[in-house]
Amino acid sequence: MVEKGLHPQQLQESEPLRDVERTCMHNLLNSTDERVYFKDLNSRFLLVSAGWLSTVAPGHSMEEVIGKTDFDFFGEEHAEDALADERQIILTGEPIVGKLERETFQDGTSPWVSTTKMPLRDERGEIIGTFGISRDVTAQVRAEKALAYQVLHDPVTGLANRAALMDRMSQALVALERQPGRLAVLYVDLDHFKEINDAFGHAAGDRVLAEVGRRLSVLSRHVDTVARLGGDELVLLCGALRDDDDIALVGDRIVQGIRAPHLAEGRDLSVTCSVGIAVTRDPFIEPNKLIRDADEAMYEAKQAGRNCYRIYDSAQGVASGTSLLRAELTHAVDEAELFLLYQPLFSLDDQSLIGVEALVRWRHPERGVVPPHDFLPFAEQHGLIARIDSFVLNEACRQLAAWASLDGWFSEFTMAVNVSGAELSDPGFARQVAEVIRRHGIKSAMLCLEITESALVDEWGHVQETLSALSELGVRLALDDFGTGYSTLAHLQRLKVDILKVDRSFVAQISKSPLDREIVAAVTAMSHALGISVVGKCIETSQQLETLAGLDCDQGQGFLLARPLLPEAVVALVI
Repeated sequence: MVEKGLHPQQLQESEPLRDVERTCMHNLLNSTDERVYFKDLNSRFLLVSAGWLSTVAPGHSMEEVIGKTDFDFFGEEHAEDALADERQIILTGEPIVGKLERETFQDGTSPWVSTTKMPLRDERGEIIGTFGISRDVTAQVRAEKALAYQVLHDPVTGLANRAALMDRMSQALVALERQPGRLAVLYVDLDHFKEINDAFGHAAGDRVLAEVGRRLSVLSRHVDTVARLGGDELVLLCGALRDDDDIALVGDRIVQGIRAPHLAEGRDLSVTCSVGIAVTRDPFIEPNKLIRDADEAMYEAKQAGRNCYRIYDSAQGVASGTSLLRAELTHAVDEAELFLLYQPLFSLDDQSLIGVEALVRWRHPERGVVPPHDFLPFAEQHGLIARIDSFVLNEACRQLAAWASLDGWFSEFTMAVNVSGAELSDPGFARQVAEVIRRHGIKSAMLCLEITESALVDEWGHVQETLSALSELGVRLALDDFGTGYSTLAHLQRLKVDILKVDRSFVAQISKSPLDREIVAAVTAMSHALGISVVGKCIETSQQLETLAGLDCDQGQGFLLARPLLPEAVVALVI
């Protein structure tokens, strides 16, 4: 029995413990999981459990422990904290419950424990000491710390993420209120980073991002914050800057440091960057505004030829509607304000649903839902269309995969996604499409990429290579708005498209204008001869529908048949 180690002068029993009390005490003191101890009013040990003895004083006997204090076994700081706790308990009679503390042993180890400490009372209720029960929670604390680290850090670079950056920006602005000075946000975007991913794979791209993050950390001060917002966009937050020379020095140092050669595994993975800088003395500025301003300046650096930095001009930014719209649209992409509706596509033979077209919308916090014609042209002109296209393609394929997994869904159902000229001119676009198809596990033939005639005018060679690569994937190709651009029926043979969509200008007057009717009839007949299906767009009247069906047009879409729908409404049409 453990009780034999009791010192008779330090613990006296007024009466024998009942059997049940002895049994409980025996189990408690012989437990190897719990660290149980009893102390007198001078914080000297009266009794300890087997778990306490094996953990805190291995190799010591019970007799060697009794009468000693925490100072004999723990580091001085922890022993002093324990003594202070016990004096508080003796003075107030109040327990300390579930205290998370770090035990520091004299050998240097320091596990985390959760301890409940209580007053030790005699039969009369008088406090005669303290007792406590503690459990090692080191593994739990480490897991919680690891989780907290993941929540606030980017997994690829180990840098702070957006959430951590916003928190540190808020702290920096509070500090700016106490001590006036300058706070700068430097928005760093890698130039042509997509080419690294396309040429060497995403693993190589991740290594480049990690190296860029390392370089930014080396170039910054320990009081600065380096964060990755996502993709190839990073931010450096700098405080305590004295003047414009300091700001220019930091911007130049980043540009020079990032473009230094980087060789890995025999490959040249060198990159350059464009940097936008926003500076403020205002402690009450919104952190998001600082980031938007820096992003705007970064775009100016891109326009200036890349591999340089630009400082945001607040006077020009306030007066510029273009700058404001670009900042808002960038925010919309970052903060998931974009969403998709789905325009149903029907067979004109029996008006059965055969697919949908994904249409992007912008849910603006103040203006409500913004239609695509109000922001897509702007996005294309100002370098944002690639990010929007990427979102639409990924979200549409994700939704298609979700639908295809439903019982009763038919395998021939297609998803049409519009593609901009910028994407078609990108040599790596076909690889991006292949990756999205693989990621979501959909059949290539279920995806239809829609191209406008205007997208085919520039860089025809690159476009033709991209279209050929997409065809090899098994993706269906549709030529949208036919008749408004530069394509001819002979041109269609070179494009090898699967579907031709007649422009709405012809459909609008098809039941009234003999000329428009003849044009659509000729286009339909020639397309069929080339093995191309024909779609009539923007059908709004029953007369238009009947005329198109009478001309052997294969498919149709428009408000008469169905308006753009949310995903759940599409499911209701199919199942």
